Amino acid sequence: MNAELRSLHRGALQRRARQRVDLFDDMRAVKIARGHGLAQREIADLLVTSQDIVHRLLKAVERRGGDLTPDPAELIMRAFAYDSPRGALLNQLKAYPYDFGKNAPSPYEGRLPGTWDQIVVAFAQEMLSREEFDELKNAVGR
Repeated sequence: MNAELRSLHRGALQRRARQRVDLFDDMRAVKIARGHGLAQREIADLLVTSQDIVHRLLKAVERRGGDLTPDPAELIMRAFAYDSPRGALLNQLKAYPYDFGKNAPSPYEGRLPGTWDQIVVAFAQEMLSREEFDELKNAVGR
């Protein structure tokens, strides 16, 4: 792939990452507004969106058990989307308390991913360089 096409690809990846980051920010805003006792329509007016979107965001917050602590995937997407300093990102990722995938309990089949899998996926999606991935692997002992 030539440099111009690589640049187009990177721009597309960054736009998708910004959309996902915006979703995380919207979920946090909805949670805060709900914590102030606002109804869905009031939240929609406050956040300049529709009541349907607020409802979906509240359901997403509920599915996460209300925990909106940034995970490695979000940290990487945020840094990638906005070209944030990579050193700061790597320091955050090195300090993260990872869990690792495991086999699904019987009678289920397959594998349950852990937070370390988010690092592997980010590398595969070109949001982490080979050097960054290797540095994280060494820091975590993988």
